[in-house]
Amino acid sequence: MSDRELPILNFRSFRKYPTKLAHQEYADERQVCGNCLSGSCCTAEDPIYLSSFDVFRLAAFFDLSPAEFLLKFTQDRFEGEDSDLLRRTWIDHPESSKVTYLRRRGNTPTSPCIFLKYICEPDGTPRRICSVHDARPLSCREFYFHHCKTRITGELAALLAEGYEMVRDGEITEEMVDERLAQFGEHDYSSARAANSLEYHFWVELKRVVNMEEANTEGAKSYRAADYQDPIDDKLNRILSTKYLRFEESYGSKPNNEQLIPYTTGLGFVASPERQRIMKMLCERPSSGLYSLREYPFRIGLRTMVPGVKPAEMFATVPDEEAGLFLSALSQDPLFPDHSLLEVRSITMREVYASVLKGINHLISFSSYLAVMGNMLERELPGVLEMNLLEMIADLGTRLDSRTAHESYLQPVKQYLASITIGLLEDSLTSARKPADDFGIHSLLCRLWPALPALSPELRTRFETIAFAIRERLQRDEIELYVRPKNPVASRRAQGKRLNAHRAWAEWESQVIDMRYAEIGGFQHVNLPAFYRQSVDELEKIPFMKSYCIELYRVMVSLARSMNFDHRIVCARMPNQKAAMRLASYGTRLFEWMNDKFGYQNVNIEVLAGFSASLFNPFTVGESRDQNLGLIVHQVLKGQLPDGSWSTIPLPEGVEEAQENYLHQMYYATCACLDGLSGCLMTFSMPSKRRRDSNST
Repeated sequence: MSDRELPILNFRSFRKYPTKLAHQEYADERQVCGNCLSGSCCTAEDPIYLSSFDVFRLAAFFDLSPAEFLLKFTQDRFEGEDSDLLRRTWIDHPESSKVTYLRRRGNTPTSPCIFLKYICEPDGTPRRICSVHDARPLSCREFYFHHCKTRITGELAALLAEGYEMVRDGEITEEMVDERLAQFGEHDYSSARAANSLEYHFWVELKRVVNMEEANTEGAKSYRAADYQDPIDDKLNRILSTKYLRFEESYGSKPNNEQLIPYTTGLGFVASPERQRIMKMLCERPSSGLYSLREYPFRIGLRTMVPGVKPAEMFATVPDEEAGLFLSALSQDPLFPDHSLLEVRSITMREVYASVLKGINHLISFSSYLAVMGNMLERELPGVLEMNLLEMIADLGTRLDSRTAHESYLQPVKQYLASITIGLLEDSLTSARKPADDFGIHSLLCRLWPALPALSPELRTRFETIAFAIRERLQRDEIELYVRPKNPVASRRAQGKRLNAHRAWAEWESQVIDMRYAEIGGFQHVNLPAFYRQSVDELEKIPFMKSYCIELYRVMVSLARSMNFDHRIVCARMPNQKAAMRLASYGTRLFEWMNDKFGYQNVNIEVLAGFSASLFNPFTVGESRDQNLGLIVHQVLKGQLPDGSWSTIPLPEGVEEAQENYLHQMYYATCACLDGLSGCLMTFSMPSKRRRDSNST
């Protein structure tokens, strides 16, 4: 270990809630907030908006006039953002009760709330609490853990709860904190990966924890608040205007729940040392720099990004010893001995299998996370994550290589994901109102069918019941109710229109997949061979262009997957071999064009994996296949992260806007890359005679 390296912390077991590890059971998740250690929602949830009544209540709490309170404790703009775009819309909207925003410790939206305070519990555990809890704004009152856990807030909170307990137990000292922060130097959130920034945030916060008394009294006058406020007359007029004096939108016209909690302070806070501390803090300039270090600015992340944090352990992963025994029996011979690049010539089957096993372990770990945490989606139906993940794992199961496709450690994962998915499908079955809804369920059932053997008899029966009900509802003599009859891109080309219309490409992509599902469903007048020939004909007429090359790629991959039914139809039995061979040749030309234009190193890793999974497989002929496949496999192997995933610790320009989008990324890229590597293994695991026969077809 070098002088600049420090040992990874020995974090405790995975905790679901941001409370003490010894207190992790709650009948009602709303109870979690009362025991939360870190108060991350007062930092990560953006500046707290205030309604008119919030201003009056807080002003009374401090025994200030509304005007005095507005001048001292609120602002309408923040540094480091386009506040007019992000906030003015809400302030000025006639249907919004937001009138201004509560001040932060620093002049950034992610700086801690001005009222957040450190205390030490009787057992020595540090904790952050609201110092004006009885007068807190309604936006704080209505924020519960079910919000917290579906956002980055919950991840930060659980991570910091771990750190607070380690400070209590003496496992983290100020000296250690300083050493860790020194490793980061001048950390730049605008260029660092999200994982590094999350780790940095952890140590920035612990710096304050080990200096909590100093943090509580640190001056907050680091900027001139008046420069970020509207004129006081404007603010007063706004909060006193009739249109703003109404109940919060989420509660409607009748007060309930948190609105009915009585206010019990009266003027009791006025003479308290706590009020004196806050008012003094507002008037003094910062001296220690504890709040000059910026907070984590992104809205996505998992605590397991931080080295040493333990994953959830609901499902067992493939043990290192077992994986090692399996890998040691594999050939070390190069897969691409004649490749033009040295780094590609060194790739072995053992290396590819090792990568696949690491990827499988990542999917198992993420499934464990979902099983422990419960519903993690804020704006989607519960179960969507599990359904999509099951679909992708089922797709991996269609690969011909049984050593990875039927990995026994995935079986309990499939069982769990299917239990959630089937419940979601049963609900969808009863709520489906349109023919398109029925066809959507039918299509999903087709994609999930490979997972059926792994399920319990009870789940298989429920699955088959849904399938039977949907088959009865499909109108097989009216395919136009379900599948677009004409190629929308071909229509645009025939009319001389531009081909960079995203919607047209998306409709074509859906069409080529839906035709396979229509054929499986027994629809009349479905002629797949003719449809595939016509689709390949149309693809070959379209020139390669930067403005729509990704759309071309997606249609091509969807067409390949439709032809071989997600790898379930082997080449020798394909009824559309001529069209498939033309498509493979087309795919080779498109890949080589993209490599020439962008360089394969700069092509999205999921796109590269898609070429490998769907096109550069045994029915792709010749030396060009191995040259292209070698480049792809090299890049995919190179892009795998230490935890076995791909694309899960993005650079700032790749950071998602919402946690739910990031959670999809936790499995999507990994499944795509595993699919691509499995395509490679499928090719090179074939006996040599079978490969020669396939190449000569």
